[in-house]
Amino acid sequence: MRHPVPGRFLNRRGISNVIAAVILTAITITAGALLWTLHFNLPSSPPQVSYVIRAGLSYPVYGDPTDCVPWQPTTIGAPGWSTNWTAECQRTETGRYSLMNATSITFTQHTPTNIPLNLVNFTFICNNTILVGGSLAAMSWIPGSQTQPAPNAPTLGRCGSFDPHSGSFSTLYNRLGIYIPIDPNATVVTDGDTFVLYIHTPGSVFDPGGSGGRGGQGGPDTDDYHGAPPWCFTVPGACTIYLNYVGVPGTSLAVIPVYSLA
Repeated sequence: MRHPVPGRFLNRRGISNVIAAVILTAITITAGALLWTLHFNLPSSPPQVSYVIRAGLSYPVYGDPTDCVPWQPTTIGAPGWSTNWTAECQRTETGRYSLMNATSITFTQHTPTNIPLNLVNFTFICNNTILVGGSLAAMSWIPGSQTQPAPNAPTLGRCGSFDPHSGSFSTLYNRLGIYIPIDPNATVVTDGDTFVLYIHTPGSVFDPGGSGGRGGQGGPDTDDYHGAPPWCFTVPGACTIYLNYVGVPGTSLAVIPVYSLA
């Protein structure tokens, strides 16, 4: 009588173990293949910016040929003064624009490195109304080379009960402030980019009312309205600047009380 050779044949328990091992191996291989082919798009971190505020500045008022200091004496109110003034201010020389009180907001750091300017909105809230709102791309100004704002540049709205424009005429954003990229060709935020906010000084040549109006005529000289009203800088909570990233994910970049800028 022959006896089976030990280990040559598997009993039922051994067969079950082999089958289980094969199935487990197959499951492991399949799971590994699935994990290899599946990609999970985790949400990116929202952009962040750091900035520094400088007050007490004097900055040229760009954006209107009549806002410069003529190279030759021009008597305001004399025949043809406006034409002569404009012609002189369109000369090739730069740096002759009238100076106005201003405060600057300069970016010092930002993440990620490629925050598009057209996805960062600047909104100036004045007594719960929007004085101006638009992207930094549309509010950019290149001093010395730019003579016209972007086609999609925003215009000023209302500041509480004050309306800086009248009738069919609208006042462009650059009477309130301008965004100056350090690289004129940049389409993304760059450290060193600055938003200059003009401060309206009552009684100045830029005053839309009173004896300081253009030509000393007084009245609502809205064409020469410039800067945020001075009470924005003296009344806490009256005016606020919001910087918002409107891409994905959207986020608030900064909330700046204008009261703190003077």
